[in-house]
Amino acid sequence: MIPGKRYLLAALTGFCTCLQLVSAAEIRGTVTVEYQGMFDPDQATPAYPVAVALLPARGQRLPHRSPRVEQVEIVGNRMRPAFLMVQKGDRVRFINRDPVFHELFTLSADQPVALQLGKASTGGSQQLLQLDQAGTTHFFCRIHSKSYARIEVVDTPYLQMVQPGRQFHFVGLAAGEWTLRLASADGETRWLPVTAMTSPAPLRLSVTSRGGGRGNIRPGTGAGIAGLYRQREQ
Repeated sequence: MIPGKRYLLAALTGFCTCLQLVSAAEIRGTVTVEYQGMFDPDQATPAYPVAVALLPARGQRLPHRSPRVEQVEIVGNRMRPAFLMVQKGDRVRFINRDPVFHELFTLSADQPVALQLGKASTGGSQQLLQLDQAGTTHFFCRIHSKSYARIEVVDTPYLQMVQPGRQFHFVGLAAGEWTLRLASADGETRWLPVTAMTSPAPLRLSVTSRGGGRGNIRPGTGAGIAGLYRQREQ
């Protein structure tokens, strides 16, 4: 091989190796939920997951991900799942499985929503909603006061729903500083600075839940849904 070409090949190989190292960074860890308030966890039902999202802190470019469609069903006058996370621009299909009408709305000032769902198996029993505003949106039913769902909308394709104590893991990242967003079903939202690197030690994190975190979600710091109404009016 000609010496010049050999040097060029070696340089290209080294450059490709550096690129692989830069994009081989990762962030992993576990999140536990610390329960506070007057409600104790009900061990008869599974715990709600924790919403974990990773966002750039230094202007890192995010990979493109095509919009997805998630699904929320209304069964027995309850929205299921009652807690989920989607990427900004994703759509959520609300499906009524009950033989009664439902009228959904939100308390969000940025993207107010009003959806009317006909009885199950009728032409108006489904509605498709695109979520374009990042943040937390609370969904209610004007007819059934105990019907509730919380949807986290994040502007990143790096999102995972994990059970408390189970591992989250983001791979193929650019090395450097990122921001981790944690949210529990009935509690706080935390923003934490983290660093992506190769073979990192696992993070051990926690979020606080104001309710039991199991069974029925009790939104807000007040008495259920009424507490969220008060928060919205302030």
